[in-house]
Amino acid sequence: MFKLPELSVKERSYVLYDVANSAITLAVVTVLFPLLQQFVARSEGVFDTFGDRFVSSTFMYLTSAIILVEALMSPFMLSLANYTGNKMKFFKVFMTMGMIGVAGLAIPTLSWVTLLVLFVIMSFGYNTANIIYDAFLIDVTTKSRMDKISSMGYAYGYIGSMIPFMLGIIPFALVTFGLLDESFYRISISFAFILGLGWWWWYSRPIVNNVEQQYSIPKSDSMLKDSFGSIIGIFKDFKLYKPIFLYLAAYLLYIDVVNSVIRLATTIGTDLNVGDVTLLLVVIIVQLVAFPSALIYGRVTKLYGPKRMIFFGIALYAVSIVVIWQLNSPDRLYFMYIVAVLVGLVQGGIQSISRSFFAQMVPTEKSNEFFGFFSVFGRFAGIFSPIILATLYQFEAISVNLSVLALLVPLSIGALLLAFVPDTRFDYSDEPAV
Repeated sequence: MFKLPELSVKERSYVLYDVANSAITLAVVTVLFPLLQQFVARSEGVFDTFGDRFVSSTFMYLTSAIILVEALMSPFMLSLANYTGNKMKFFKVFMTMGMIGVAGLAIPTLSWVTLLVLFVIMSFGYNTANIIYDAFLIDVTTKSRMDKISSMGYAYGYIGSMIPFMLGIIPFALVTFGLLDESFYRISISFAFILGLGWWWWYSRPIVNNVEQQYSIPKSDSMLKDSFGSIIGIFKDFKLYKPIFLYLAAYLLYIDVVNSVIRLATTIGTDLNVGDVTLLLVVIIVQLVAFPSALIYGRVTKLYGPKRMIFFGIALYAVSIVVIWQLNSPDRLYFMYIVAVLVGLVQGGIQSISRSFFAQMVPTEKSNEFFGFFSVFGRFAGIFSPIILATLYQFEAISVNLSVLALLVPLSIGALLLAFVPDTRFDYSDEPAV
């Protein structure tokens, strides 16, 4: 289905895993699980017992806790992955964990608490596999092609994830439009989860079969000790890597908002009284706009450089937040469609260019360790905004849309720090082909 003839086998396999995992991001993380957990909590009387905002704030705190644990583990784990043969083994283990979690979420009779526990298992496996996947970028292509391959991954991930999503939500749409009884609500979501799981498994096969770790160090009897030593050594050479850590600090803050919009869009939309149909249309618009935009983003980056394009993405996210702030009455629900277009224009681009820009900055021999830090900052990015929103949600006097306006704070600070990151021109002349 996705032939991508202009890419090498390794590059194509890398891009196809974005096609694979994006189906889970869309169907499970972004859209249906937030709706499912609210539906089950409501049916169990959790809303009546603890109040309207309890379920949303609990889910936000849980999201932050998951990311915190992943962030603390990822540098050490990727340092271990630096040893010969470990990278793909770790990738398979955590991908399998994520798949088991999705299969569990598809069981239509589980309680709210059990669903949250399975969501933690799924998220940990899925996100950790994605951390290792990011680090594989340096193994599949050359530095001069990283912007292109990273952008293509996000682009085809967006359009590819639409196929199982559109097929999977047909039963859910029938329930939503009243053509099926509400008793089929959970079964319809289970169908979408199973379809997304099958898609994830099918398009993960190329990377498992065709990609190998190119840069590694020999295994030893003291791998645990050496891994800690490697991480500590990077901090000891902080001055040497100061531009990288400055970029990571900026990335932590601006990508925090990007990740939070992806994870919490459905929850925020529901709290703004946006109907399920409108939310589905918004998600579809984002995906359709994001596909060509991510490809164009990668090409324009060759003209203007990654740093300027990241600034462009930050600016459009700021505009999106202001538009959500103005969504304060029922006759302005069409603002959600404006937000969908704005986010779609830059969401995939800012993520892909951030990943490739970092890959170009790091020394090859320490790529896994540095991608460990990249994943730490990327995982921490998604902690602050949910905590900010969940905390503000506790104050009934503060409206939901006004709470969202607080996301401008980490976005602005991230942009300020990025301004001090050197806009390095990289020399590709002596790089080997992969």
